[in-house]
Order: sequence, then C-alpha cells, then structure tokens
Amino acid sequence: MAVTVRQAVDSALRLVGEVAGAGVQQYGDDRMRENVIRGFDLMFKKYPWQQFRKWYRLELDGTLGIITTDALPAVKDFEDFLGVYPDACPDPLPLMPKELNPYTLASGTRVRCWTSLHVSDANYASRKIQIYPVTSVGFINVHALTYPIVTPALEWDWEDVMYLDKDLLVYASAFITFFGDDLNANAANIVKDMLEAKFKDIMGAIARKPIPLGGSSHIPDQWRVV
Repeated sequence: MAVTVRQAVDSALRLVGEVAGAGVQQYGDDRMRENVIRGFDLMFKKYPWQQFRKWYRLELDGTLGIITTDALPAVKDFEDFLGVYPDACPDPLPLMPKELNPYTLASGTRVRCWTSLHVSDANYASRKIQIYPVTSVGFINVHALTYPIVTPALEWDWEDVMYLDKDLLVYASAFITFFGDDLNANAANIVKDMLEAKFKDIMGAIARKPIPLGGSSHIPDQWRVV
C-alpha cells in the first residue's frame, strides 16, 4: 500500500520508538523525513519495480547520435536504463565496450550500440543516451526506471505519495535511522531482519506471477489445455 511522506514519517517514528525501547532518542519530523527519503531511494535502487518502469519510443537526430526531445529527465542515473532497442525489435542493443574507439563507428545509419552521454554535455540532464554511429536514423525504444521527483530543484513534499509497500518503506527508514546513529546495534539488526523478510515476501509474490518460459521476450498468443 502506497503512503504519503507524512504517513511514512509518522509510522517510522512509531516503529523507532517501539524497537529502541527505554532511552530512545527523540527524532524530529524533518530528520525522519530525510531518512524516509533515503529509505525510498535505497529500495528504489534495490529492484527495478514495475510501477517505476517506463518505455519510450524516441527519434534519433541523425547527426549527433542523440535523441531529438528532452524525454529522459526522470531517469536519474545511467544504471537506471534497463535496455535500449532498435525500434520494434525484441533484442536489445549492446552497450558500447569501454575499449571500443567510437570513431571506428563514424558512419552508417543503422544503430549498433549505445552508451551514456558525458555529464558535461548540455543534453545530458534530459537526454542522457549516446548512440553509435552518430549518423544513425530512425527510432529507438528505451526501457528505464524513472524516479517520481523529476525536477532537481524540487524535493519530496509531505503530501507526495511514495508508491512502494508501506512496511518496506518504514522498515528501510527505521534501519537507516538506527544505522546512521550507530547507537543501538540490536535495534538496527531487528529492523534489518524485518526489512529483509518483507523484501523477500514481495519478491516471492512477484516471482509467482506468470512470465514467458525460458526468459523469452516473446509473449505466447495461443493457448491449449494440457
């Protein structure tokens, strides 16, 4: 069940008080809000959650090897790209090897590989992807993990909804609170166990959902009773 930042902070504060026992430190709203955000960020990176995945169909400019629109500001980091594909193709493009000289891919209109734009590039914040050859034309399909808060100048507000399991988020926030203070190792271990158990339960529920056999990206369209 998703919760607002306010609800997550209140639940995390209650859990910290219950687990820590006598002599518990008092944690203010603002400090726990920061820990809730850190907890969300920790869980966001831990698994490519379906509710944060997004597919894009993006046109290439044909000269610089970049996309033509500022479509990717919500993809925070390079590791959040889950795959780049030729348009309507089931097989992903390879990531450009580190040792490959890109100037050996100086010509051609068919996309062959991809990597990250350099952070100094003016287009990095909202386009991020570099395609080779740079003269590639047409469209690419991009699968990426998108962060809910897009504009860097904005932060999580109290009434913003965090679309993660409530208990998972609260346990992560409490663990960060105890771990960061390094004052109550036993309490940190308790909430860590709770966090790991909850994450395992969620992964089990996801694993029980039907998927194509053999990891194939092709979805069956014919069924028969065996």
